[in-house]
Amino acid sequence: MKRDIDTLRISVTDRCNLRCNYCMPPEGIEPMLHEKVLTFEEIIRLSSIFAGLGIKKIRVTGGEPLVRKDIIKLLGQLVDISGIEEVAITTNGAYLSGFAAGLKEAGINRINISLDTLRIDRFKAITGSEYFYEVLNGIKKAKELGFSPIKINTVLMRGINDDEIIDFMGFSLKEGLILRFIEFMKVTPLWNEDYFMPIEEVKDIVCKGFGLEKTEYPGSGPAQYYKAGGGIVGFIKTDENNCQRCNRLRITSTGELKLCLYETGSFSLNELLRNGTSDDRIRDIISAKLCLKEEVDYRKWEWGKVYMSVLGG
Repeated sequence: MKRDIDTLRISVTDRCNLRCNYCMPPEGIEPMLHEKVLTFEEIIRLSSIFAGLGIKKIRVTGGEPLVRKDIIKLLGQLVDISGIEEVAITTNGAYLSGFAAGLKEAGINRINISLDTLRIDRFKAITGSEYFYEVLNGIKKAKELGFSPIKINTVLMRGINDDEIIDFMGFSLKEGLILRFIEFMKVTPLWNEDYFMPIEEVKDIVCKGFGLEKTEYPGSGPAQYYKAGGGIVGFIKTDENNCQRCNRLRITSTGELKLCLYETGSFSLNELLRNGTSDDRIRDIISAKLCLKEEVDYRKWEWGKVYMSVLGG
């Protein structure tokens, strides 16, 4: 392979305790049947197979991963896999304060927290929940316990929260957090063109207020990082070809392997796990599939086909 694919994102559940209006409809979506979702044993088995293929980093996602029963136990087992150098988690932060100590004890040091507004009334409008202060307390607890880095993922939507760009910059600088602004993604069926705000426009606003100096930040994900106001800010553009910079694979909660976030098809690893296929055979099949990642072409993306809570982000 031409690219060094070293990161695996694993969704452990499609369930979530929020109803973010760009992620799923207010009434939610029909949850996956329990028997279709990967068990902990299957997740560990797959992760071990991928470690043998060069995966060094695992990021656990959802839905909301902290709603999965015994998630701390799973994370500790992932950390112990030979060849895995780092396990991180992405959360909406609503339950983080109660889980932070357990996460740290399990060996998790890196954490991403989704937060799209710093205003309590707007938080309820966006997420359909009352967890605003719980999220802030979760961030505080993560800082107290020494998680590093703590990244804040902010999806910007024109007319919804674009007037908070400067506020978010001030918040991240004050709290010592890595802020990442993300374009509203067309992948969701809830896509609304009126909400779309090009990341270049966001960068201009930040540059005028804080200055921007391009910098290299560890990892080869989609974000482009800059020094700004004494801190670090990242910008993630979602409608351009990031393929040559992409170092990651995704496994959905039901065991579907996706080579690309926007890939319309997928390949069932769950079926292999449950029909008696050996680890060696699964490894060979995955290895053959990985070669296809070189052929992923963003111009063939089909937008608006899947909810992010199902895909795993």
